[in-house]
Amino acid sequence: MRNLLKTTLLTSVLAAAAVSGAAQAEVYFEAGLMQVSTDIESENISHFGALGVVGTTLNATDKFAHKVEAIAGLGLNSDKVYGVDVKMESFFGAAYRPTIKLNDSVELYGRVGYFHGRVKASANGYSDSDSSSEVGYGIGIDFKKVSLSYLYVDDTNFLMATYRF
Repeated sequence: MRNLLKTTLLTSVLAAAAVSGAAQAEVYFEAGLMQVSTDIESENISHFGALGVVGTTLNATDKFAHKVEAIAGLGLNSDKVYGVDVKMESFFGAAYRPTIKLNDSVELYGRVGYFHGRVKASANGYSDSDSSSEVGYGIGIDFKKVSLSYLYVDDTNFLMATYRF
């Protein structure tokens, strides 16, 4: 519970900073899909989720931009490992996204942030869930309105594709 409160507080502070600077900044919304994968001992767990991003550009020049984002995702399916159904129930966090503009159509970026995830395992009528909050990092590329990125959080890989509105 303490980690959830810490994560919620950090996300709220970053979101408030983003909103306070949004009067003169570009606010953007992205929606898409993610593939989540991790290894448990020698077994690989992989499933899909829906993803949403709300971000703002705090400071930008012709070649570089500072962005802050709130990211949230939900698992859409589960995977079996050792006869147990495992599903990522939720994923959310806040991130800093330094962005290099290559031209009017392409941007490269890094992402570092603090994320919280909840996983549920169930078998034979029993279920248990666990959550974790960790620092994560990744890279990505924007092509106008489409963004492709990779994020690594707590031994878990997130491949994400989003569309910007």
